[in-house]
Amino acid sequence: MDEERNAETAAQETSEEQQGTAGGDDVAREVNRLVEAMAGAVSGAWNSSQRHQLEADLRGCLATLVDNLEEALNRFGRSEQGQELQDQAAKVASRVRESALAAELKDGLVQGLRTAADEVQNFAANFEEREQEADSSQDIKIETDLDEPGRDREHEGPPN
Repeated sequence: MDEERNAETAAQETSEEQQGTAGGDDVAREVNRLVEAMAGAVSGAWNSSQRHQLEADLRGCLATLVDNLEEALNRFGRSEQGQELQDQAAKVASRVRESALAAELKDGLVQGLRTAADEVQNFAANFEEREQEADSSQDIKIETDLDEPGRDREHEGPPN
């Protein structure tokens, strides 16, 4: 009896596995069908005459919009207000250039003055060192004792 039950259980399990596999296959088939249907719908819509007409209409509208904007900008540029705006923009641009140039000149001047001050300090320090060296090398010993041997008395004046 146990063998019969085991055989029956095995048969049920095999049947359930087959149904599960078949169920999984059904889901996969349906998903595949859905994807193919969506791809067909998108392809059909993309290639439809309505889409082509809509695209042409949008392109025409955009071209007209660009033309109208260019014309409006040209008219404004020729108007008194447009000229004033262009003049003000030119003045602002000139001021910006001038202030940038002034800042650049100031930076260059500061750097030049700094370099000059450093060079003068180096020169003064070197000059002081040379003066001290010259002072110490020019020291001459003077003999104060007149009766020292080896002293040349010929060049001296007559004794008092």
